[in-house]
Amino acid sequence: MLSIAIDELVDVIVDKKNSEILIYNNASTDNTESLLNEFKAKHEGEINIKVINGKQNIGLNAYKKLFNLAAGKIIVEVDDDVLAYPHGIDNIFKDYFKTFKKFGYLALDVIQNEHTTGAKHSPEKYQDVIIGDMIVERGPTGGWCTGFRRKDYRLISFIFNFFGKYNFKHGEDGALQILFKFIGKQSGIIKGKKCFHATGPYYSKHYNLLNRDIEKYDNSGRADLVNKYKKYE
Repeated sequence: MLSIAIDELVDVIVDKKNSEILIYNNASTDNTESLLNEFKAKHEGEINIKVINGKQNIGLNAYKKLFNLAAGKIIVEVDDDVLAYPHGIDNIFKDYFKTFKKFGYLALDVIQNEHTTGAKHSPEKYQDVIIGDMIVERGPTGGWCTGFRRKDYRLISFIFNFFGKYNFKHGEDGALQILFKFIGKQSGIIKGKKCFHATGPYYSKHYNLLNRDIEKYDNSGRADLVNKYKKYE
């Protein structure tokens, strides 16, 4: 999935000169490091790319390092199983944060089909907030492709960095929503601006990731997801 996700991301960024991509290699033992080196060389001169090769697998806690390294005014977090994005993803986040000033944490909407919900909650969890022709669904926001202002993050970074231990049971996205709420910022989904978050056991099997996903959920104490994914073995 990673090889698809990173090339797709570069393609949809419009202002490449004023953007950067930070990637944390979580002590992978497969060909991830060589793949990332190829990716960096392929796009050299096109967009600034930094690869951080971790010495040990620290799971979702890698986000602490990445968020602190990010230099942009807006930080966008992307999972490696997001395989398609709307064109102009950088401008989408800039425009929505400029318009929806009360929101501190926004995610792209997700494609939903017979194989995945995209990890989005059910419709009754959301309430439309409309400004002009732009709509944000106020409600739970998943970490598949989310953004926030760096100036807002700096207000909560101490708590996020030093008190949180994040895994697939207690994710960084849930923590961010709570912390942004403490500083008066709401969370929501940018309605209609959809990415393809290929989450769930169907796509896990399709991309030969079942063993990886079962292991990560087992390590995080998510027995419900372990049992769900094992049905696809």
